[in-house]
Amino acid sequence: MDSSFTAVDVLKARKALAGAIERTPLTRSKVLSDLSGADVHLKWENLQRTGSYKVRGALYRMSLLSSEERRKGVITASAGNWALGVALGAQSLGISATICVPANTPKVKVSKCEALGAEVVLHGSYFDEAFAHCKELAKGGGKTFMSGTDDLQVMAGHGTVGLEILEDLPDVETIACPVGGAGLLSGIAAWTKTVNPGIRIVGAQSTAAYTLHECFKAKRLVDVPVPPTICEGLAGGISQLNLDLALKWIDEIVLAEEERLRDAIIWLMRNERQIVEGSAVVGIAAILQGKMSLREGEKVAVVLSGGNIDLDRLGITEP
Repeated sequence: MDSSFTAVDVLKARKALAGAIERTPLTRSKVLSDLSGADVHLKWENLQRTGSYKVRGALYRMSLLSSEERRKGVITASAGNWALGVALGAQSLGISATICVPANTPKVKVSKCEALGAEVVLHGSYFDEAFAHCKELAKGGGKTFMSGTDDLQVMAGHGTVGLEILEDLPDVETIACPVGGAGLLSGIAAWTKTVNPGIRIVGAQSTAAYTLHECFKAKRLVDVPVPPTICEGLAGGISQLNLDLALKWIDEIVLAEEERLRDAIIWLMRNERQIVEGSAVVGIAAILQGKMSLREGEKVAVVLSGGNIDLDRLGITEP
């Protein structure tokens, strides 16, 4: 593992991103606090530019490209939200972007990428298939390949979420967060564990998208089949770098029941008046389902990582 990744990298990202991203709100949920007995606060990254935290890492990483790399453009693979971050970064820098996504990516994410000027290539049923196709396209093409998870500078950009949480809730005791490839949670932990090593870092996945949970338990990379899931953003592969960082910083990983995630999304709509996607709701769902151990009055921050969901997945017909 590259031990050079520290809180200093998160500070550098914070400086570079100043004015380019939203400082998203952290609000106390009275309903969830009353239900759980803990003091629960929600970090609304669904209100971030492009509707997801991913733009933080994408914009920071792209700000480090050389002029030659900018001239040639970038290529990446994504389950959707990383694609939006790269598309926005490319548009703001005036460079071209090619983005490979699985064919089952929510239409709202694909259309938003195209509206930002990116070329979207639909390939395969799962992220790993889109990723393999992306790597083939990148060979000899001249475009800079950008990894949404296996890049320390991207993680540093994502880590600004943790920096903001500690500024708004300095006595936070537990941070719970959706975790797919572990880039977001590793970035958050790089900052929070430096400021206060006693903060508990909890990753949340679903019982359908739980690859990191199994790798974390085995302390090695293992193959885990991924069935159809509403958590497409958590269904990607895990690299050794990501696993090493997870084993260093994450305290535990909990699993929310996949078949009850839609209920959690609707619960948030009713009680918090916010729309989040399946991948983003797993932390809340874990609390609602009693999957996360919480002490009475424990100060908890839960990251809602994104809000890009096709409403027909919830049985809602859009006009």
